Amino acid sequence: MNDLDLFLKDLSDVELAKFIAYRLNDFLGTSKEKIIAEAKLRNLNHEDLKRLFNEYIQPQEKAKNKCLQCGSTRLFVETDYDIRQRKYSSYEVAIESNRCRICGYNPEKNSKGFLNCIKRKLGLFHKTRLKTPEIDGNMFT
Repeated sequence: MNDLDLFLKDLSDVELAKFIAYRLNDFLGTSKEKIIAEAKLRNLNHEDLKRLFNEYIQPQEKAKNKCLQCGSTRLFVETDYDIRQRKYSSYEVAIESNRCRICGYNPEKNSKGFLNCIKRKLGLFHKTRLKTPEIDGNMFT
């Protein structure tokens, strides 16, 4: 059993529905088939996944960090490296940020820019996020 299988077994039905909606197209053939097979194994059809997608993810424990897009507490630390240059030298700086394992949302990357910073300060940033994905019914045919 590989890491994807273990990850899928550990997801709740609501998390699996959100994972399919947001991230299914990020995977290639065999992995995509495993994800769909897990939904079929749990007897979840297209309508069940749509209904579960609209439900709220119940956190398993009290966590201070939650995803702003889907509400999951399954975050991992993503490290990017930025090259800083001086007059005669350059150096790398590691920049760490949290990315959601369920929907792939990273607020530090998706909210850059002056206009988005102002919207976030005013509390209007949730209106500028990506459009909610639609679950494709053709995957069960």
